[in-house]
Amino acid sequence: MARDLSRPLDERQKIEKKQKSFGENNERLREEFNQAFGYFPKSREFEKWLLYHEQECRCAYSLQVLNLERVINEVSYAEVDHALPYSRSFDDTRNNKVLVLTRENRDKGNRTPFEYLDGANHSSRWQDYEGFVQSNREYRQAKRDRLLRKHFSAEDAKDFKARNLNDTRYIC
Repeated sequence: MARDLSRPLDERQKIEKKQKSFGENNERLREEFNQAFGYFPKSREFEKWLLYHEQECRCAYSLQVLNLERVINEVSYAEVDHALPYSRSFDDTRNNKVLVLTRENRDKGNRTPFEYLDGANHSSRWQDYEGFVQSNREYRQAKRDRLLRKHFSAEDAKDFKARNLNDTRYIC
């Protein structure tokens, strides 16, 4: 990208090193998947595999332990959900995705986890979820921020969409 050329050489080298490390890690994980299932994963299977391990083998909302065989092999068992609804945020990054039981995804609908788990009334489900997200060391801070976001008004959604659309224009 043109904007990256303005960065100092050492910063560009750090970014390149991180990208290489990320790619090598993905290849290692694809090989682990292959050893476990006997084939290399398609993109959706790999995404589920990554989220499954990132979430300590649990559904992000119910916190029930997930069966990995069913996650990979049964389409109707578990799904990838956008914590901040895609229709409201246009955020399709991994920081906005979680693996959940299909029924949890259907029940959540077009709501945020805070709205779905009745965070406004500090329900026990919200407290359990919040504790799980805070204690999960696999989650980066950007992901924690999205998963625990308490307010996502129409204005917030508009700003989020504008930022994501601008980023998309810039990339193009």
